[in-house]
Amino acid sequence: MAKEQQYIQQLTDLGVYDPAFDGAIHVLCIQERELSRAMKEWKATAEDGRAPSAADKLYTVIQQQRRDILAHREALGLTPKAFKRLRPMDSGAAADSE
Repeated sequence: MAKEQQYIQQLTDLGVYDPAFDGAIHVLCIQERELSRAMKEWKATAEDGRAPSAADKLYTVIQQQRRDILAHREALGLTPKAFKRLRPMDSGAAADSE
């Protein structure tokens, strides 16, 4: 199953999917592929047997890509914080809080 289909299935299972999310899902998948490529390129800069340097310019790019991916995941409701915001209030939970 393609990554986009996996996200659609996850959102459907959560009860928050709408076809209007398709563009954002597509962008998220592109960003994840770009992150994967940047990580591979960054890891290739390491000397044999050593970890790649966090001082490398690529690491700054990777950090920004991670932030962008997280922002897209939150916008889609794919993080616990975002899901709480998107999920309709449970009537039982609302009654318990009174």
